[in-house]
Amino acid sequence: MEEQVKQFIQEQGLIHKGDELYVAVSGGVDSMALLHLLYSMQSEWNLSLTVLTVDHQLRGEESAADSLFVANQAADLSIPCRVLKVDTKAYQQKNQTGVQEAARILRYDAFAKEVSESGKLVLAHHGDDQVETMFMRLSKGVLPRGMDASKQLDALHVIRPLLTVSKEQIKDYVNQHSISFREDPSNASDHYTRNRFRHQLLPFVQSENPNIHNSAMDLHHELSEDHQMLNEWAEERMGLISQFCEQKVTFSINSFKALPLPLQRRGFHLILNYLSVSNQSYRHDFQSFKMWLESEAPNSEWTLRQGLKAIKSYDTCTVTTQTFEPNSYAIPLNVGDMHRLPNGWTIQVQELSSENSKTIDLNPHIVVGSKSDVTWPLTVRTRRPGDRIRPKGLNGHKKVKDIFIDEKVPLHERDTWPVVTDADGRVLWIPLLKQSDWADLSDTHHIILSIDESES
Repeated sequence: MEEQVKQFIQEQGLIHKGDELYVAVSGGVDSMALLHLLYSMQSEWNLSLTVLTVDHQLRGEESAADSLFVANQAADLSIPCRVLKVDTKAYQQKNQTGVQEAARILRYDAFAKEVSESGKLVLAHHGDDQVETMFMRLSKGVLPRGMDASKQLDALHVIRPLLTVSKEQIKDYVNQHSISFREDPSNASDHYTRNRFRHQLLPFVQSENPNIHNSAMDLHHELSEDHQMLNEWAEERMGLISQFCEQKVTFSINSFKALPLPLQRRGFHLILNYLSVSNQSYRHDFQSFKMWLESEAPNSEWTLRQGLKAIKSYDTCTVTTQTFEPNSYAIPLNVGDMHRLPNGWTIQVQELSSENSKTIDLNPHIVVGSKSDVTWPLTVRTRRPGDRIRPKGLNGHKKVKDIFIDEKVPLHERDTWPVVTDADGRVLWIPLLKQSDWADLSDTHHIILSIDESES
């Protein structure tokens, strides 16, 4: 087994001479075999070894005895050992999670505090663990990728040198070298999902293919390579059609639908990751999201758990964790005023001489009109039922509601979009969209209304 593991270490570049290794040791057969194997390499490879063992405080004195056993074994090998205590039950109750999940989270948090920036955390996962993991994922309808031999988990660099050897090989190695270990009685219980796969499924699979751990490792490599390439394509294509801003992602619906289906799935996954939304069941969520996206309604919303909301407005989709609450307002405007509006825009009212007004480059952000042809004060407010405007250059009135529809203003923006009226309620201007017949230069005294969209 030693040569097989060393060959795997070299092929994968897991360990180099002079490395600083932190070995996670529970006292079980797998981790004790790993510790002794690394100890046998220590001198030749000039390795710095530190043992980390976690007392999850789940079995009272037995848990403490396991930690003491590991500390004594490390001392016999003259390897420093750090015993880390975590309160698994308290975390489980507080976060309403399973005991195994709570133990795993606390264990890795404890490791992260101990492993140096240049160090590597060495775990004793082996080939049988790999097979179990892949079948467990498959049973959930998830791509059956396994565990990586080397992986970055936030600040932790994790390596798994035993992934190409089986449990039987590890047991043989321990027997040959008379290595002591302790058995965790929970490993015999079928109460835990992994144990059921280990006790009921794995023996059958191994009877069909005694070399299943190597076959699983080869499949894992192929799936990981394919997954990485597709993810890179998805990131590239999503980057071309999307805007990733704080708390929201906006993209072209038609461009998204034009992507191959595998890239759509991964694009949706990227959005969830960016917004820090749990994606454990994102395949089911993706199907729901895709059906909603392809529906005929030009303006609609789709809500996922954890406060995630998608808003469709014609060809634009915005996925966000923000909440859009209608926020009606009405702000009086007089000459010289400048106000910051709830949607982040700024409106300003200035007096303008007729000479200067002729040099104004009129654009959707500016309107110039007669000072005497309105009743003061003006008001900038949100839309109201029945609002109408007499558009410049057209006969008759048009509903403000219809202008929003014609201009394809997103539904969630319409309730905060500014509308400027005079004191009689006459709609003078819908910024960026439509000027009224009030906008002309026939008077000798004019005012200019301007909108700044920047939200800084």
